[in-house]
Amino acid sequence: MLIRQTAPVFGAANPYQTPGETQVNLSVRELRSDTHYSLDVEQVQREQLGTNVINRQRALDVTVMHAFTERLALMVGVPFISASWSIPSPTSPVGPRAQQDAAGLGDISVAGRYWLLDTKTHRTGNFAVGVGLKMPTGKADAQDTFPDRNGNNNQPRYVDQSVQPGDGGWGIELQGQAFRRVRRAQIFGSVAYLINPRDTNDTPSGSVARLPPGAVPAASQADRLVNSVPDQYLARAGAAVPIAKGFVASGAFRAEGMPRYDLIGASHGFRRPGVELFIEPGVTYSKGAQVFSVNVPIGVYRNRKPDPYTGAAGDATFPNYIVLGSYGFTFGAAKKTTLADGR
Repeated sequence: MLIRQTAPVFGAANPYQTPGETQVNLSVRELRSDTHYSLDVEQVQREQLGTNVINRQRALDVTVMHAFTERLALMVGVPFISASWSIPSPTSPVGPRAQQDAAGLGDISVAGRYWLLDTKTHRTGNFAVGVGLKMPTGKADAQDTFPDRNGNNNQPRYVDQSVQPGDGGWGIELQGQAFRRVRRAQIFGSVAYLINPRDTNDTPSGSVARLPPGAVPAASQADRLVNSVPDQYLARAGAAVPIAKGFVASGAFRAEGMPRYDLIGASHGFRRPGVELFIEPGVTYSKGAQVFSVNVPIGVYRNRKPDPYTGAAGDATFPNYIVLGSYGFTFGAAKKTTLADGR
């Protein structure tokens, strides 16, 4: 299952920016997915037999956000992706593990955010909306040298959809944020949905890329021969509270997913729709114009949804936890008050 969003930590500080201020944020995301699920049933036999997929995802996201006013800001996000996907080839009898890798620039996005209520009179709570454009700057047809599903014929092949740096489509990003100060704490929530209108990106899926010479895809794979360009979503809700000078602890409920059907356009091609729910503890430290944060979402529920149109159950790997880290600094305006300052 592929979720590439690198969401900023929201709720650890006063979210209002000073007019003229520019914030640069470096976010990293690291995860290992090796536990298979079909619907919400864990496929423990895959691990017991050693035929499970191991999927590693590493992402660095550079985001620059400039505040034109306290209510209006523009941001540009530039992701860099490094990922791998491996499976024993063949799987019966279990052969050596074959790994495919891809790395490079991901899909760049540009978005604007606007606070709906007057920030001068709503210092302790507000709602923001955002809209943006996701550009297909990342490769959606990356290749690596690896064998077919029988462990033979080592040659360049298209890598699995989950490790492609890009998805090959123009997208519309919709965002929403809210916060409310309650005494010393702050309650927060955020949601992001990526609309990908393009149906497929014409890159051969794993159903084709790993075929031995002369083999043809099964009839049941007819709608899964090329990769889909799927929608994605991320939602968080939680609370943050100062625990020491400069330090804020937070806890949140997090949901990441890929829907079966896109909001706009058809949903043909290969995808692994599903959702994972997390409990997300985190800590943030701020000093002057710098902010450091670490969050570790821990998976508590996973569900690999049936394929669109075909209804095939399928399966997908999910991570047990994700490591999220970020470092941000601001310049161009006076330091803003943070939640840890206690004011």
